[in-house]
Amino acid sequence: MIYSGEDGLAAVMFPVKQVAVFAETETGRLDPIAGKKAIVNTDSREVLSVVSDRYRLLENREALELARKCCIVAFPNTAPAHWSVFSVEAALTGSYCRMDLTHDGDVLGYDWAFSAETQDRWTPFVRVTNSYNRTRTFSVHFGFERWKCRNGMIDWESIIRIQCDHTGDIGKRIERKIVEAKFEHLASRFKRSLRPLGEKEVPVERFRSVILSVLQIHKPKGLPNDRQESWRNLEGYIDGVSGYFVKELGANAYALLNAITEFATRPPSADLLGYSFVRRQRHTLQQLAGIWLAQFSGSLRRADFDLDAYLRDPSPSALRPLNGPAGRFTRR
Repeated sequence: MIYSGEDGLAAVMFPVKQVAVFAETETGRLDPIAGKKAIVNTDSREVLSVVSDRYRLLENREALELARKCCIVAFPNTAPAHWSVFSVEAALTGSYCRMDLTHDGDVLGYDWAFSAETQDRWTPFVRVTNSYNRTRTFSVHFGFERWKCRNGMIDWESIIRIQCDHTGDIGKRIERKIVEAKFEHLASRFKRSLRPLGEKEVPVERFRSVILSVLQIHKPKGLPNDRQESWRNLEGYIDGVSGYFVKELGANAYALLNAITEFATRPPSADLLGYSFVRRQRHTLQQLAGIWLAQFSGSLRRADFDLDAYLRDPSPSALRPLNGPAGRFTRR
């Protein structure tokens, strides 16, 4: 579920603790299991996971403070109090969560009006992921969101992506990694990626196929009639989002980017469509949007890139690769 602001924080800041794990070896007899602990929500008494007794429990409150420290290291001209949580995504059980922080006001030292044609303002956001069931290691991602509508993307470059397991001194390890990251490079590359988009015409009727390709949403074969209707609802939703941004920004690649990030940030629910064909979480969709921006913008600067051919058949293999084989993203 996705919450906003303080409501989201209240939903994930429940107290947790590690307790011993016992086995009933015979009726009425409980023996402790060596080397194991259970992580328990002490409000509901729900067991969230069973882990090694060497596991370093990192509470969501502590994860949020570590994320604020990362913000200050990346943006030295800002203060912790000016980074506020605006969105929280969490499992219903509270076993994992993602918290998004944004800065209140301009981040000094950067020109965030990245699009010369529209003078749109973009702002950085920081996403921290934490879990109590070992499905997701603690990580911090940096991304960009459009100030006006808060649709955003996660940057693809692994040097900004910070990840580690729950052992040792996490705070020192995280701060050491973020110091090594060069956020100035990330911001300048993002600005460079946006620059050619407003100049490239993209007919609105081509938006839908590109969006489906970028976000890896495919129409299954042999759909029953009720699911066919849901697929048409999905197409209608995409066309509505596309039309909105074309009206605001024109029929160009910059409007296409905003349609992609809008879908990635606020994917339609099954309640809206009748059935959801979106299999990926918002985090992954926003990562795919960031990857596409880097690939597509790089391809536009290639002399041999045929934009019309790509729009007719938006295959990832037609785009400039980030690393490795064409159309494939490989992390370093």
